[in-house]
Amino acid sequence: MKLLLFLLLPFILFAEVNKTKLINCYEIFEQRRASLEFLIDKISEEKQAFIALKDANMNLIKKREEKLNKKEAQIQQTLQKIENLKKQNEALLKKYQKILQEIKKTTNSKLIQSYAKMRAGNAAKILQEMDINHSLNILYQLSPKTLSKILSKMDSTKAAILSEKLQHFIPKGK
Repeated sequence: MKLLLFLLLPFILFAEVNKTKLINCYEIFEQRRASLEFLIDKISEEKQAFIALKDANMNLIKKREEKLNKKEAQIQQTLQKIENLKKQNEALLKKYQKILQEIKKTTNSKLIQSYAKMRAGNAAKILQEMDINHSLNILYQLSPKTLSKILSKMDSTKAAILSEKLQHFIPKGK
């Protein structure tokens, strides 16, 4: 029996040590579990804070996008107004250019008629003193008969120059 006891003693002691180790493991697991739960709670709080921050940022972004869209709409309206004004200005410009051409044509026509009715000598004196381009423009529009009378009354050098240039003259606006 003693022998049996002696043989069983190490097993009993070993079981007692394992029991103590087992109790220590449970304590360690419980401590570890508590720290893990604390970390999970902390992560959950941080996740909620992150979600709140993300929502706040999204709201801010939406507000800025709305502002940008409003500004863009205003800019588009302004551009449309500018485009309409540009078209109106172009139409007015064409209209005024047409009126100006008619006025020039009428004025030019009256001027040509005046030179045609003038005495050839007086017309020759005036045209000799004028700028050569203006003289050419007037002479170009006169009838050949009136032109020949005026050129015959001019200084021969000036008449030769005007005649030569008149051959190659292209009037403005034609």
